[in-house]
Amino acid sequence: MKITIWVHKSEAISGKITNYAYTRPYHDRNEEWVQIQISQDEFANLEDIDKNENVRSDEWLVEQYNRNRAPEDHITSIDEMSPRLQALLMNTKF
Repeated sequence: MKITIWVHKSEAISGKITNYAYTRPYHDRNEEWVQIQISQDEFANLEDIDKNENVRSDEWLVEQYNRNRAPEDHITSIDEMSPRLQALLMNTKF
């Protein structure tokens, strides 16, 4: 038996699936998610991953950082995040 899921294309290429959906994600505006079929055993392994762990991928963190920022303020890797956050916090008035 094969199970059909949607994964981000970078995860499909790397083979390290950390985030998946049963239907095409609504937020897939740039067609970055692809539909794949996996075996029942592979699916069971995905489901066995502890869902309670608060693990966020670097890609997810970068996407969240860029989400509401102007394109010129976007970052491409998590390594750029720390200095930018420090600068942002220093210039923010509370």
